[in-house]
Amino acid sequence: MKKVLSFVLTSFIIGNVVAWFTGAAPIEFPKQAYNKDAQMNMAALKQSLKNEPEDLDLLIEIGSQYTLHNDIELAADHLGHAVEIAPNDPLAKAWYNANRAKEAGAMLDLSMGLYKLYKLNDSLKNISQAVIAAPNDLSVRLIRMATFANIGDINPLFDQVFEDEKWFASLLDKQGHYIPDEVKSQFYLSMAQAYLFKDDAVDANKIQTYLELYKAIPEKKASDLEHFSKMEADFISIHDGERGAA
Repeated sequence: MKKVLSFVLTSFIIGNVVAWFTGAAPIEFPKQAYNKDAQMNMAALKQSLKNEPEDLDLLIEIGSQYTLHNDIELAADHLGHAVEIAPNDPLAKAWYNANRAKEAGAMLDLSMGLYKLYKLNDSLKNISQAVIAAPNDLSVRLIRMATFANIGDINPLFDQVFEDEKWFASLLDKQGHYIPDEVKSQFYLSMAQAYLFKDDAVDANKIQTYLELYKAIPEKKASDLEHFSKMEADFISIHDGERGAA
């Protein structure tokens, strides 16, 4: 059975927005519950994988679902196998390294965070290489945008998220009627988060615009609403602080 690869969920790709720092302490990525549909889908996928254990699409789909739900070790097993089978496949490479970024955050690093930061940066570099290999692949772009936007400027390649912003803006301008609301939500929340990390006064309008665009989406996932509420509160706090300073 071949599955259409799922879209990324912003609040799960790198866990809830976390403060990355150079230190030994691990970052917690709470396990996310599988709803009934997700459980049935995973059961069907795993049964199919028993029949076709080397099927690349199945390995990526199962691995991506595991990492979206913060089952990081199970994700590493499936996505690691996927990149062994097809080391140059952009989607396998992007998902595998998005999960590696979580592994970097979750690890206890006795080198005072130096290895953790190395592993994180190596993962992010590999995600960007996947985008270079498949610049017009929607899923690969979504993975980079969501991962980079939610890690912030500790990432030396952080500004590449604004390249993704231009790419998605062009896509929405040309094919907006055909783009699912789930993808639009992903874009709006990711870019609002990216501009919050950038934290320039001139970007306040950008943040507000993306938050308003997200609010206009008719149906919203509970996890995305939680992410939105936190960003809105952060934005209001920053905005009020700037007005007070003035």
